[in-house]
Amino acid sequence: MTTLKDVARVAGVSRATVSLVCRNSPLVAAKTRARVEQAMAEVGYVYNRSAANLRSSRTDTIGLVIPEIANPVYAEILQGIEECMAPLGKQVVMASTSESLEVQDRILQRMLEMRVDGLIISAATGSAPSTFDACIRAGVPVVQVLRSVDSARLDYAGTDNRAGAGRATRHLLSLGHTRLAFLGSSVATSVSHDRYLGYCDALQAKGLSVDQELVASCLPKIGDAAAAAHRLLSSANPPTALVCFNDIVAFGVTMALYERGQEPGRDVSVIGFDNIEWAENWRPALSTMSISALEIGRHAGELLSRRLQDKEEAPQRMISEATLIERRSTGGLAGPR
Repeated sequence: MTTLKDVARVAGVSRATVSLVCRNSPLVAAKTRARVEQAMAEVGYVYNRSAANLRSSRTDTIGLVIPEIANPVYAEILQGIEECMAPLGKQVVMASTSESLEVQDRILQRMLEMRVDGLIISAATGSAPSTFDACIRAGVPVVQVLRSVDSARLDYAGTDNRAGAGRATRHLLSLGHTRLAFLGSSVATSVSHDRYLGYCDALQAKGLSVDQELVASCLPKIGDAAAAAHRLLSSANPPTALVCFNDIVAFGVTMALYERGQEPGRDVSVIGFDNIEWAENWRPALSTMSISALEIGRHAGELLSRRLQDKEEAPQRMISEATLIERRSTGGLAGPR
């Protein structure tokens, strides 16, 4: 294997200068850096970062643990986190739990073994505050993102899901709808709970009771949501509008409507939540609540950056507001059907 000494010889610099280049030190002039990097390529040198980490007791890596890889929201969150971590010289390493507590425990243990400098996590369903005990004992800062585990005294970045779902419901009420269904997530998290409460808040503020026959849940997958929507729409007195847990669930609802010969936004109104990229390009374009997932990721990165500087600071919460994006999937109450 080639060594720093080999690179130094080819580049015509000292071994110490090569070491500074490997560590991205600002003390090296641009021309010298370019010459060293060229020499590294010529001799096939690969920096042994693990050995350097052992010497510095810092890995410059951040762990990101998410519950599902398919949801585009987490891609935006990752981007926001990376925007915060890159200037600090830190690399984000991501893993998915697939909503398994057992898998989550293994991932967290592996992250600790990798000596990550900090963790950002959207915890799997059923997680308890004790989930984070090993990280806390190891002195690894933890920030919760999007999902919040009750009683866990940790930094948190997310959106006001309850208020956002309330706004979504009020939007449909303002269009004349009074028979509104809620299609939530069967994955029980703080997010699904708060969005359901927001739906209830808006109905009750309008003097309407919450009809449990109009409340259903499904996996946050298009096919499962379509099947649940068919059941709701097949009732003797079906809803004229649906508030959906997220955009993916709303996509399933629109598919069910098309299968029934109905048009979303004309025959039945549908509103989602999250405003993922597909929402604008769906047919019809989906009305939804934008949570600015990219901003949430930036907030999580900012909170972790602060925590890395001061581990004794009281836990902080950064909550963004969900904003209504009105598109073609919502419309006024149709005539008698």
